[in-house]
Amino acid sequence: MTARAALSLVAALTLTACQSVQTRPAPRDTRAAFRGFADSLVSQPSFANAHWGVLIVDPLTGDTLYSRNAGKLFMPASNQKILTGATALAQLGPHFRFVTQFAATGPVRDGTLDGDLVVIGRGDPTFSDAMRGDWRTAFRAMADSLTARGVRRISGAIRRGGDAFPDDIYGFGWQMADATVSYGAGVDELFVNEGFERRVTRRANGDSTVTDVVIQDPSLFFLTALRDALAERGISTGAVDATVPVAATGLQPLFALQSDTLGAVLTRMLKPSQNQIAEILFKTIALENTGVGTADSARGVIERQMVAWGINPTGYAIRDGSGLSRHDYVTPETMVRVLDVMRQHRDFAVFYNGLPIAGVDGTIETRMRGTAAERNVHAKTGTVDKARSLSGYVTTADGRVLLFSLLCNNFSVSNRDVERVQDALVVRLATFPFPPASR
Repeated sequence: MTARAALSLVAALTLTACQSVQTRPAPRDTRAAFRGFADSLVSQPSFANAHWGVLIVDPLTGDTLYSRNAGKLFMPASNQKILTGATALAQLGPHFRFVTQFAATGPVRDGTLDGDLVVIGRGDPTFSDAMRGDWRTAFRAMADSLTARGVRRISGAIRRGGDAFPDDIYGFGWQMADATVSYGAGVDELFVNEGFERRVTRRANGDSTVTDVVIQDPSLFFLTALRDALAERGISTGAVDATVPVAATGLQPLFALQSDTLGAVLTRMLKPSQNQIAEILFKTIALENTGVGTADSARGVIERQMVAWGINPTGYAIRDGSGLSRHDYVTPETMVRVLDVMRQHRDFAVFYNGLPIAGVDGTIETRMRGTAAERNVHAKTGTVDKARSLSGYVTTADGRVLLFSLLCNNFSVSNRDVERVQDALVVRLATFPFPPASR
């Protein structure tokens, strides 16, 4: 069979899987039929050079509906965010908020802050267009808070305090080319607009172009934006100094700003698969647990959480929080176990509703529309070169919630060809009843 013929067959099988229950009655043994259907898709000649890892489980009965290389390691791409998000929710709770503190090295007298204004950040990722409509509104609020305290002039510099995230702003193993695009922007404890600035270039004929420019120095950009907001409010300042952080002790506190809740932040990370929020959560887990907000510390925290959840340490390799690193590895068994742990967690609704919903929103907004999976499947995607992932929850025709992890690595077909197989499998699960296996 030629590659083109094989892909045509995949498309045909996908179309067949998307038929409704009314037009295509369920076979007598849906489990056996599903296994044959799944085998026919992942064993296509076009995937002869690819690695498929698949695990589909009924968590209430413990039944495995389908398994293929479920104990093998795969590059998860952004499925890594499931591990990061689950650990953050379990350890920090849905009501956790990031706090940015503002302090001074000297007193405020007669409208003058006699010293430096110091900003002590802990990675708040909500100073963004996505979460505030316009990221600049947050900085205007900072300026207003100073104005309310009678500050009209700052004699010293605007500086950063503490060093919450002291290691590299980029993730372990990230490629150099990633640093030039918004999804690969670095993160620090002072962070603006998910790592990029949107610039509008206007031309003489009235047309304009919008370009996303990556922020190369997050802390410097943050402090410069604050200086500009202060200037808008008529507050004069000294220089901006983002080099050596000021020790966060012995300062005179002025005010603090709190972020939205972790639940809202988690949704913003999971639905559009936002890498920088994932990296901030990764380091925040470490900061809150160990006092050291580094990637190495974060890796240790998540590894310990995996062990506490009963997950075999050979079933994962954690190097960053987003999955952009090509040194992350996970087994389908690990992914399904995390999904099951979250299913039983008291804050499951926050996690479940934060995931992309098929045909509705997030990274699967346009997928599985017009099928039984639409508005049903809650799942996380993942994409890096030669890796495509989909893991989450699907409700069957008889109301059973199944857990699935569909990981594909080292393929030479298009991403869309892998997606068609993933979608076909999930739609099939949503379309038919899968009653418990007879004992």
